[in-house]
Amino acid sequence: MQGFAAKLIVRAKEKALAQTTDGETLRNQIAETYKSLAELSQHLKASDMAAERLKIYKPKYGSDYACPICWQERGVITWLLFVEELDHAYHCKICGFKEADDGQ
Repeated sequence: MQGFAAKLIVRAKEKALAQTTDGETLRNQIAETYKSLAELSQHLKASDMAAERLKIYKPKYGSDYACPICWQERGVITWLLFVEELDHAYHCKICGFKEADDGQ
């Protein structure tokens, strides 16, 4: 009978090891879920603020132009830089936005 008891202890150890591994996996999944939730919350906040930001967006300050993407996504004013190219485009170094100046 002691041989059988030893066998049961081995099975209990195997199960404990598996549960410990499962616990680590679950902790990692929970951490990833919290991270995803935080990212989704940021997107929801931006979505909720989009209409209000659009109402107060000012594209031009004197002779400088403000990036519409940086304003809508983060509520920050970043200046567009004019790059001498064939298309005479303005660029945002922060988000990568590019818009050609068609001269209108």
